Amino acid sequence: MISHSTTIPVSIENVWKHFLNKIAHPENFVPGVSNIEILEEKPYEVIRAMDIQTPNANKIRFTEKITWNPYWVKFEIIDHPFHTGYVDNLAEKISDTETKITFTLNWKNKVTGEDFTQEDIIINAVNKTADYIVEKEG
Repeated sequence: MISHSTTIPVSIENVWKHFLNKIAHPENFVPGVSNIEILEEKPYEVIRAMDIQTPNANKIRFTEKITWNPYWVKFEIIDHPFHTGYVDNLAEKISDTETKITFTLNWKNKVTGEDFTQEDIIINAVNKTADYIVEKEG
């Protein structure tokens, strides 16, 4: 399991709006995402498929179940060619104008069971999300 956090000068209520927006529009928050498709929608649960560009320039399609409640969103893999597991996005109030965002990635290799350890992936996702939110709120 790998995790990364940063604090941004945005209220938790506004961060939460962006976390919810990320469900339908992950391309604004996650590097290399395209072809997003919402397959199923229920209260507090969505099944989503999308393509993502891998570091070695391949594009893969995967499906995930997304669940949420303030101020936490879970992205659980349903179907992925290489991994099982989930990613949690958490927002924590620091003050009325500051929020800490933490992403925790808990993926395992489907064949070997080894933990995913490429920390740069989660760091890039946190940084892109933080930059996007700050830009939109600034």
